[in-house]
Amino acid sequence: MATATPKRKAAKKKAAKRPASKRKVAKKAPSRKKAAAKPATTKKRATHQTKLDQQIKVISMEIDRVEREGKKVLKEAQARYDKTVKQLHAERARLEKQVGTLATKSELAYDDVRKGIEAAYRDLSKAVKQAYKHFS
Repeated sequence: MATATPKRKAAKKKAAKRPASKRKVAKKAPSRKKAAAKPATTKKRATHQTKLDQQIKVISMEIDRVEREGKKVLKEAQARYDKTVKQLHAERARLEKQVGTLATKSELAYDDVRKGIEAAYRDLSKAVKQAYKHFS
């Protein structure tokens, strides 16, 4: 069996010093004195800021208008929905009443009443499907 030989640590080489002329020197930040020397830039900046503020106000008004219109549409849709559901409940109640009277009819009247009930059921089923499609 082979004996594990200890690994040698690699010796770090010392970085060679560069002459002062070749050293990288961090650049200084530009002084603030130059910004004060150009008042035209400050005026432009203020003009742009005012213009942007006005644009934001216009957009805010548009967003508010869209929100109001959306709420109005939602209220109208809710009213239509409530009306439709109320009508469907009334039709269902009428159909249940007709089915309840079916047992008391004679044999000749039974077929006529049954056909009327089936037609009413088809109409109600169609109305429910249309309402579901409209509101979903």
